[in-house]
Amino acid sequence: MRNVKTTLLAALAILALAATVQATEPATTAITVAKMHCMSCARKMADELYAVPGVANVSTEVKSKRLTVTPKPGAQPSPRALWEAIEKAGYEPTRLESPAGKFAARPGV
Repeated sequence: MRNVKTTLLAALAILALAATVQATEPATTAITVAKMHCMSCARKMADELYAVPGVANVSTEVKSKRLTVTPKPGAQPSPRALWEAIEKAGYEPTRLESPAGKFAARPGV
């Protein structure tokens, strides 16, 4: 009986820890750019995204034509500002998925 209680308490502690980790992970934004075909393109876009207030990190996946933006703690960059950063780099986003919603055209926010 004691082993069952110990196992149950350990399982509950693990679940609580997992919930805490999930709650503290920042909500990322994924941006798809159909004409991103090389690392040079990806770098140009990432450089512009880093200039958007609240952006902590940008990861690029040329093969999937996707950029992932991670915000600074407590920040959530504007979907419109992210979209416009891609345009400023000379490219056209085809999709942006953020905590504020999913967009196939320049967001109003």
